[in-house]
Amino acid sequence: MNKDIQIIVKTTLKVLEKKSWSSIGLDEIKKKSKIKQFDKKIKNKKNLLKNISLYFDFCLSKDIKSIEKSSPRDMIFETIMLRFDILQTHRKGVESLFDSLKKTPHELALLLPNLLDSMILMLKYTETSNNSIARTLKVKGVLVIYILTFMVWLKDESDSLDKTMQALDDYLGKVDQILNFI
Repeated sequence: MNKDIQIIVKTTLKVLEKKSWSSIGLDEIKKKSKIKQFDKKIKNKKNLLKNISLYFDFCLSKDIKSIEKSSPRDMIFETIMLRFDILQTHRKGVESLFDSLKKTPHELALLLPNLLDSMILMLKYTETSNNSIARTLKVKGVLVIYILTFMVWLKDESDSLDKTMQALDDYLGKVDQILNFI
């Protein structure tokens, strides 16, 4: 990911700590980020939103090397928790962004393709099934688990994210039960 985009995203997340997504404008981010080529890199707020999502994928790509290879379930758990650890570093900004976007579902829906791409990326890192049908089911399943866990993360105020980890473990356990039943 381009360094300028990283600076723009980090600046946006910092501004979001104090303001809502709907109240910030590109001019404010441009001024605070001090990126000369801002207008060439960010065309509109939709593009900025997409880059925020891509930034978290980029960070995950850098940090994923720290995870040891283990069972597929453990790899999925570790990969999702790593993403939550990354979100945690920008918690106030992410919370503010989500609070704003949940009031405007059409904008929140803009993130869905990026979120699906993020789930595909996370599954790629876990090196799970190459079967296209199984992969499609896993992507959708991981997306549901991720969203449910994200809702717990929003309320988990601990630095250790114990409630988030427990919820994720519980959701993955339920999936295991369903798969064993099938």
